[in-house]
Amino acid sequence: MTVLSISQPYAGLSLTSGPATPLRVKGDGSRKIVVTVRVAECGKVPRNAGLPFLDVTLRNTRAKEAHSYILGARYARDLSTALEVACGNEFR
Repeated sequence: MTVLSISQPYAGLSLTSGPATPLRVKGDGSRKIVVTVRVAECGKVPRNAGLPFLDVTLRNTRAKEAHSYILGARYARDLSTALEVACGNEFR
């Protein structure tokens, strides 16, 4: 399987992954991917990330599929805290 892309929906954030996409994952295996989110423009990020998700596009020999993954409460809390630190004065 190939991970073609990883993205997120907020216009004020940019996202990179390591290793970079596209990347291959063996069908019976797993792969650690580090996702780094950067604030590009505080005016376009949410005050509270709520239920943030990542969009992942996958491809195998038969199909290409887009999926959205909600990473859970801990990710939402950490993202909201990081946004507050990065854009705190602009949120007040």
